[in-house]
Amino acid sequence: MSSPVARPSSSTTPNGHTFSKIGVPCPATPTRYTAPVHIDVGGVIYTSSLETLTRFPDSKLAKMFNGNIPIVLDTLKQHYFIDRDGHMFRFILNYLRNQRLIVPEKFDEYEQLYEEARYYELAGLLRELEAVKKTKEMNEIAKVAREIKTEKGVSPAVPSTENGGFIDCIAVSISPDLGERISLSAEKPLIEEMFPELTSALMDTRNSGWHMDSPYVIRFPLNGFCKLNSVQVIQRLLNNNFRIIASSGGGVEGQQFTEYVFAKNCKSVR
Repeated sequence: MSSPVARPSSSTTPNGHTFSKIGVPCPATPTRYTAPVHIDVGGVIYTSSLETLTRFPDSKLAKMFNGNIPIVLDTLKQHYFIDRDGHMFRFILNYLRNQRLIVPEKFDEYEQLYEEARYYELAGLLRELEAVKKTKEMNEIAKVAREIKTEKGVSPAVPSTENGGFIDCIAVSISPDLGERISLSAEKPLIEEMFPELTSALMDTRNSGWHMDSPYVIRFPLNGFCKLNSVQVIQRLLNNNFRIIASSGGGVEGQQFTEYVFAKNCKSVR
C-alpha cells in the first residue's frame, strides 16, 4: 500500500490569505497607493503606482495624480493620458522610483530630459541635470584648452598650474529669459579681473556657486549684480585679447540659449 503524498504546509496571513510556505508568493492586499496605475505618455504605455507618482508632493506630476490638477482619462482603456515625450518618461519614472538620476553611459539627450523635468516640476532632478551640464561644460572647456596647447606645440601631458594654466577661459551663457539673462563660468580670480564690479557679489558663495575647495565659479548670474548687457560683455572680453574658440545654442521656442567659450593665451605661452 502506497504511503500518502506529503502536502506542503500552509499558513494564514493576518489579512486572511492562505499561502504555501514553499515557493508560492503571497499576494499583497492592494491599497489605493499600491494598486497599478496605467499611464499613456505620448503613446508609450507605462505602469506604476500612486505611491511612486506622488513621491514628490510639490511636483506637477504628483498634483496630477492626487487630484489637484485635472488629468485626461481614457475611460475605454482605463489609461491616464499625458501629452509629453513618452521615451523620456522612462527616466522620469526611474527618478521617482530611485530618487536619483539614472541614464545610460552614452546618454546624449540631457536638454530634452531637462525640459521634461521642468514640465513635471521635479526640482531635485533639475538640480542633478544642471550639475551634469556644468561638469560637461568644464570638461569641454578643458578639452578645447588642451587642443589649443597642442596647436601651440605645448605638450598637454605636462600642464602648467602657474597663473591658472596656459589658457584663460571664460564660458558665457546668454538666454532671452526675463529680457536677457547672462551667466559666467570661469576661475574666480579671472572673473574678478575682467569684471571688477562683481567682486563684492562674488564674495558671497551663495551668489556664485563657488566653494572654497574649488577655484571655479559656475554660471554666475552676471546681470543680477551689474547692468552690463551681452554686447558689452562680449566687447570687454574681445578688447582684452580674448577670442571665441567655441559656441553652441539650442532650446525650444521662448527658451533658447547661446553659449560661447572665450580664451586667451597666458604669459606662460610664447
